[in-house]
Amino acid sequence: MRELIRTTAKGNPDLLALLGLLAVLLVAYQHYDPSLLTPASITILSAQFLPLILAAAGQTTVMLLGGIDLSLGAVLGLSMAVFATYEAHSAGGVATAAALALCVAVAAGAVNGTLVAYAGLPPIIVTLAASFLWGGVTLVVLPQPGGSVPGGLVDAYNNGWNGIALPVVCVVAALVLWRLFRTTRHGLALYAVGGNEHGAYASGLHTRGVKIGGYALASVFTGLAGIGLAIQTGSADPTIGAPYTLNSIAAAVLGGISFFGGIGRMRGTVLGALVIGLLTNLLLFTGISPFYQLIVQGVVLIVALTLKTYLTRNEREGMSR
Repeated sequence: MRELIRTTAKGNPDLLALLGLLAVLLVAYQHYDPSLLTPASITILSAQFLPLILAAAGQTTVMLLGGIDLSLGAVLGLSMAVFATYEAHSAGGVATAAALALCVAVAAGAVNGTLVAYAGLPPIIVTLAASFLWGGVTLVVLPQPGGSVPGGLVDAYNNGWNGIALPVVCVVAALVLWRLFRTTRHGLALYAVGGNEHGAYASGLHTRGVKIGGYALASVFTGLAGIGLAIQTGSADPTIGAPYTLNSIAAAVLGGISFFGGIGRMRGTVLGALVIGLLTNLLLFTGISPFYQLIVQGVVLIVALTLKTYLTRNEREGMSR
């Protein structure tokens, strides 16, 4: 943790406030659950938070391109439904079901990216319309909650496999792969198009192709989130993805991802997702009425965003002097 704080302070001073909020939430959480830092508790919590972390990673990819994906929850529900339904009715196995669910999610993302790239409409409008499209397709695949996932896989995901927290391994792997991706031509192009699309085009980049590829990549994360959620719950629900849309945006913004594209790092998004996950669980522990939980969650997020923006502005002013 000390190394993480040192690295964050050096490269991303604006994330210090987020780390402070995360530390406060961890202390408060441990008050209600003294076993918080035990391997069993970490495994259970990581299993709960992994779908949001992956969904937020998908949203981050779109936001780095300067867009917002309001269809994320629908695509997450679609991949979840395809995975659990195919697994329940086919002898193809878990790997085949996961591959099919990912292919469907990537296809949906590519369609979204194509519409954004060629329709000339704001991404928020395109993905809002797409949310109805993919939500309808999900209901065709799975009209009501159902499907199934092998019990052994559910147990290994939620309780660990040979002492290994599989969700933690997935998060670490995603961060490592993203770090490698950022250094590739495609990763640099994604940031370039999000930061200055006209400049990127003038430099010879195929901006439309970058957008389509970026939305497809985002749907890889979203599809994995849907698969993870299906494994966590042992089945699928066609309408469960809706809350992940706004929570993924909140996690990305908390993590320092710019609404205007081209600025932000994935590790910030992971921290933002952890803050939202811990805050949600903590409010449940306190026994606050569900009606007030949303108010408290909203206030905490607003305060955190305001403080982070203030610290970022001060840091930039200090560097410009």
